[in-house]
Amino acid sequence: MIEKDLLLALLKESVDVCYKKDWVLIERGMERASVARIYYYMNRALEQDERFGVLSKYNLDTEYNKNGEQIKRTARFKRGTQPDIILHHRLDEPYQDNLLIIEFKCRKRNSSRDKEKLEDFTSKESGYNYFLGVLVILNKENVEYEYFQDGCIKQEIELLRFSCNNLTNMLY
Repeated sequence: MIEKDLLLALLKESVDVCYKKDWVLIERGMERASVARIYYYMNRALEQDERFGVLSKYNLDTEYNKNGEQIKRTARFKRGTQPDIILHHRLDEPYQDNLLIIEFKCRKRNSSRDKEKLEDFTSKESGYNYFLGVLVILNKENVEYEYFQDGCIKQEIELLRFSCNNLTNMLY
C-alpha cells in the first residue's frame, strides 16, 4: 500500500519548486501554466528521486480525460471531465491502483466544481477509487491544500507558506 505521506511529499515539494522557479505564473494567476510546471517537477521527481521509486510503475498524466476507451464521467459530470493531474495506471480495470487526483485553482477562485470532482473520483461508488484527492489553491502569499478520501473532505484546509527543500537542489 502506498503511503499518503509519500504522495503528499511528491506534490508539495513540486509545488514548492514551482513557487521558487515559476513565481510569475502564480502571481499572474496563470492556472494552466502553473499546473504544467508542477506536473513537470512531479515527473522529474518520479524519475530522479529514489524516495519515489515505488511510484515508478504508475503513470503521471495531466488533463487525462479517458476511462479506458470511453470519456471519463461521474454522476455529477455526465458529459465528461478531465482532472488537472492524476497518478494512476492507464487502462487498468478494475480501477484498483488509481492513487492521486489533483485539482488546482489560482487565487481562491470558485472551486466548488473541483471539490465535486474530487468527491466523485475518490468515492467508491464512482468506480474510479482514487486513494487520495487534493485541491490545491495557489495564492500569492501561500498555498492551501484540501484533502479528499472516500468521497468526502478528510481535512478541511492546510495552509502552508513556501519553503524550499532538497527537491529544488536535486532538480537543478
